[in-house]
Amino acid sequence: MKIMIINPDYGMTREEMDLRCEILSQFTGNDVELFMECLTETKVYVDSAFDVVMAGPEIVKRTMQAEKDGFDAVVIYCFSDPALDACREAVSIPVVGGGQASCLVSMMLGRQCGILITDKRRMSEKMAFRYQTGLMPDNISSIRSVDLQHIDVWEEREKTVEILLEVSKKLIEEDQVSVIILGCLSFLGLAEPMAQALQIPVIDSAKAAVSMAESLVRQRLFTSKNAYAFPPEGERKWSAGSIRI
Repeated sequence: MKIMIINPDYGMTREEMDLRCEILSQFTGNDVELFMECLTETKVYVDSAFDVVMAGPEIVKRTMQAEKDGFDAVVIYCFSDPALDACREAVSIPVVGGGQASCLVSMMLGRQCGILITDKRRMSEKMAFRYQTGLMPDNISSIRSVDLQHIDVWEEREKTVEILLEVSKKLIEEDQVSVIILGCLSFLGLAEPMAQALQIPVIDSAKAAVSMAESLVRQRLFTSKNAYAFPPEGERKWSAGSIRI
């Protein structure tokens, strides 16, 4: 089984992407091969709804190529699930987004979940995102942001966990959540120490997405074209350019 992971953030090194695949491979079967690509034609880091739209065309293009190259599923490596519906229209293989996957998993473990995001400016966007997950909005009962300015999540792991735990305790004590979702895939590998400290389930969105993609392939499931019909035939052109706000 081969799963393509598309990271919408531009400019990642091969070493950085291979490290993520190495971590994720610990949670997949021995017959699963993970590959990661990042955007190269579109210079975007997904930090807003604006960036989600800008990243979309290349994500769809890479998803279509993955199917042509014989991959069994695609994972969109971002909690915002950029271009998820468009990718599902473009191919027949399963396409799984980190945001939707982790939210669906949360309801198998508890009744109300809370999400930790990295930027309070995106709070209203994430509140609206609840309606795209397949859950009742009340199931995602709280969303809180963490302040990680000037912190390198990959280099300062202990400090990052400390900050995440501080906000997580508010989700539990004040908002009464029973499951916590890490709403950024840069938090890969941090869920387990947090769950041990908090004594409630903490969902790693990257693991949830890859595991769900693997499960769909093993069940020989595919994207329904009754829901995600192929777009009308015809050429679409997109010239990667620049825009200033």
